Amino acid sequence: MKQLLLRVPDDVHRRLTMRAAREGRSVNALATELLDLGAEADLGDRRTRLRARAASAGMLRSVAAPALSQAERSAIVESTRGLGPMVDALLARERDRL
Repeated sequence: MKQLLLRVPDDVHRRLTMRAAREGRSVNALATELLDLGAEADLGDRRTRLRARAASAGMLRSVAAPALSQAERSAIVESTRGLGPMVDALLARERDRL
């Protein structure tokens, strides 16, 4: 295992320390995980990179979901077809408000 000496701004260190304490982990374990996720963000397809960025930002959660049949999955996909542009417009409008 390699060691890495890293200089970070005081605020970054403070936030890492607070998050590590909240999660009951060491700063080293948290920093290692975040660096790993950041490095992984350069690999794979767009979805993999997005998941890695979301995980490194603490925005990715795993949720136990029941298995769906192909018919159920198709019905769900069909029920949301065409919503993407509307959701994009709503998010853009909300960003402009801020």
